[in-house]
Amino acid sequence: ADYKKYDADKVYITPFELIPWLLGQFSSVREVKKNIQKLNLVNINFSEQLPLSPLHWLVADKQESIVIESVKEGLKIYDNPVGVLTNNPNFDYQLFNLNNYRALSNSTPQNSFSEKVDLDSYSRGMGGLGLPGDLSSMSRFVRAAFTKLNSLPMQTESGSVSQFFHILGSVEQQKGLCEVTDGKYEYTIYSSCCDMDKGVYYYRTYDNSQINSVNLNHEHLDTTELISYPLRSEAQYYAVN
Repeated sequence: ADYKKYDADKVYITPFELIPWLLGQFSSVREVKKNIQKLNLVNINFSEQLPLSPLHWLVADKQESIVIESVKEGLKIYDNPVGVLTNNPNFDYQLFNLNNYRALSNSTPQNSFSEKVDLDSYSRGMGGLGLPGDLSSMSRFVRAAFTKLNSLPMQTESGSVSQFFHILGSVEQQKGLCEVTDGKYEYTIYSSCCDMDKGVYYYRTYDNSQINSVNLNHEHLDTTELISYPLRSEAQYYAVN
């Protein structure tokens, strides 16, 4: 990501302000695409303790999905046909990289190695051989795209929410696997999704696997104030006896 200096001819927004600004200004992805080029993402961090992060944004509504990236050449907007996003490299390269995995399949593959060698499909899931399993952002992009695009659509709200968190679970990171600095590790702090038909936001945290929900319709949506809720991060268990 590359953030710019102040430009008086554009609307200047800091990276941490982009999401509330978009939600407060536009009601569809189409409106965002039409107006986003007037925007200038400036290099101002939230605080001295929270430096700027190289962010990439996925913006979606019921009809379409796009990716916004601030690079040296300016703001780049991409249509997102796969509906997933990770960090670097840039989104256009991530999409091109999927070409390397076009032979992956959710079905049992036929032997195309050679007619001269009798090879056996000795296990389920061999159509996915070659699907990357490491923690790099490029590999997680491929794995998330393959999982999402091959997962079965559910017919109920609860089934769809459950399926969503299973999809994200395929790329979540556990504490201890990705060291950032001495003794500090990158991990999945929370996962979340939104039912755009009903306006319900769902989330779960690293320590609390229970799915929590916030009904946005219970709030005054035209308010100019940000609304926050306590994060239910402590583990919760359902006792069956």
